[in-house]
Amino acid sequence: MQKIVFLYKKIYFCAIYFAFMITDLKYLQQMTGNDSTMMKEMIELFLHQVAEMRADIELLVENKNWMELSRLAHKIKSSALVMGIGQMADDMKELELLAKAGKNIEQYPDYIARFNTMTDLTAVELSAYLDSSGR
Repeated sequence: MQKIVFLYKKIYFCAIYFAFMITDLKYLQQMTGNDSTMMKEMIELFLHQVAEMRADIELLVENKNWMELSRLAHKIKSSALVMGIGQMADDMKELELLAKAGKNIEQYPDYIARFNTMTDLTAVELSAYLDSSGR
């Protein structure tokens, strides 16, 4: 009976996990012609860049450098679209436009908090993908 309960919990967790995945790699697959080596390289590059972007975005807000924040948000948006992270892309598009205009500055920390949360979750998903495909 314990094995059945454990199996049920594992299946339930997997169903919940896949129902709420943040990434959708269909565009990346299409863009690379489903070349797994190229996909892995692009995912690894994205994960590396995201770590740098997280530090940069915090610094730009701290220094109130809105134009550079707008440019970085644009760059993040493009990378997020490639990885199929629609919510991140949408948020970064909004932040890009707000920062470019210097408007609603009090909302920037909310965008950055969501970005940080999404990058944490995305890193888990993409790392799991890399591990399952023989990193």
